[in-house]
Amino acid sequence: MITSHRPRWLAVAAVVAAGTLLAGCSGNGAPSEPGEKPDTLRVLYTTAEANATAVQSRVDAFEDEFGIALEIDTQPYDALQQRVFSEIASSSSHYDLFVVDTPWAPAIVGSLEPLSGYISNEEMNENADVDIADFIPKVFFDTAVYDQADPIRQFPDATSVPDIESITSEGFEVYGLPIQANAALMAYRKDLFEDPQQKAAFQAEYGRELEVPTTWDEYAEVARFFTQPENNLYGTTVMAGVGDWATDDFKTLLASFGGDGHLVADDLSLAFDSSEGVAALAYYRDLIESGVVPPGSTSASWDETATSFDNGMTAMTINYHSLELAEAVDGEIGYAPVPGAEGDGPHFGTWMLSVNRNSDHKDWAYQAAAWLTSSEQQLEMTKDHLHPSRTSVYEAVAAAGGDNAEFYDTLGQSLAVGVGRARLTNYMEVSHAIAVSINRAASGDETPETAIAEAADAVAALLEQAGYQVNR
Repeated sequence: MITSHRPRWLAVAAVVAAGTLLAGCSGNGAPSEPGEKPDTLRVLYTTAEANATAVQSRVDAFEDEFGIALEIDTQPYDALQQRVFSEIASSSSHYDLFVVDTPWAPAIVGSLEPLSGYISNEEMNENADVDIADFIPKVFFDTAVYDQADPIRQFPDATSVPDIESITSEGFEVYGLPIQANAALMAYRKDLFEDPQQKAAFQAEYGRELEVPTTWDEYAEVARFFTQPENNLYGTTVMAGVGDWATDDFKTLLASFGGDGHLVADDLSLAFDSSEGVAALAYYRDLIESGVVPPGSTSASWDETATSFDNGMTAMTINYHSLELAEAVDGEIGYAPVPGAEGDGPHFGTWMLSVNRNSDHKDWAYQAAAWLTSSEQQLEMTKDHLHPSRTSVYEAVAAAGGDNAEFYDTLGQSLAVGVGRARLTNYMEVSHAIAVSINRAASGDETPETAIAEAADAVAALLEQAGYQVNR
């Protein structure tokens, strides 16, 4: 949980950042062939946030394949983040692999092993074809590709097919392999949308067919129609409580309204401090004030929104994972991309498996990461609801059909057009400051214009404290 206090991990981040500057770039000097095989490889992983269950399901298969035990130490999000930073700050070799979330990757890329030399070496890929061209381009570039000398910089063509030569020729490196990809997508009550009585009532009121909304105007209209407080039913949800979730809601709208969903651009300009930012926040505020969301939505996170939808309280919701209606709710769930306006840009973020630069077994750690993120293993892990990062896995799931095919199809579409976070060493502090202002506007305590201006001042101060030169 992000609090109003300075997080403990930022103190560790300062130590890590200093170590990164001293470390410099080690290039892509991977060994020419694997060294002596270790008995065990240790992985520091999170819990449900990156679906530890799915990864743990492959431990026995990994040992059968490699003859190496795979020990996975799982920790909840905040504890994991602090542990990764602590391990790096102490130059510990205990863990061979870390799972890394994108918000804190910029602070630690200098302590992660560059992988281009491993990826290019056939002998390092005999047990699994790493095939980086198969990763969804935006996912791969957003998650794993960094310029260590300038970590804030995004790869210039994030829609191109990933290729090591083009990556390194632009001054970038690969610092991990994407394992769990999350994106904002819309879930809706298919049974309500297909109900003949609801369809007839909507046609009579709005003069058009009731369909799953594809624009934000349609979304607001459908949400108003399904808001029936007398039946304990509301149109949709928002995650307007103070937290990263509110910022995610806002940045999705910002990108849709034609702004830069990264919030802070590569040139350190404040992309949300704009007419598009005001329009996005005004839409958000108006949606809440229209009464189409359940009571208490201005303090809701993704947990509360999922619970409201699962319990049959809302016709639509936006979240990051598949949902399941409670036993008492007689209905069916459908999935679709979040609506758009001037453009698309659902929030997304992906976890990557990265090799600890201090590991004594970097060669085998890389092979473990390549195997776990391979198309074959990711497809197996979809049985435990992994969110894949490879195009071929989504194609295979679609071809197989089944109960989860619509969810995976929607997730794959959303990842292909998604927008990640700004690459800042203090992104979570920046996100929190924006979330505070979003909440004030959502609660009616500030106008959207004032809230955006206050957020801009707070973010500028935070960036300057972190050593950035803000472009305003």
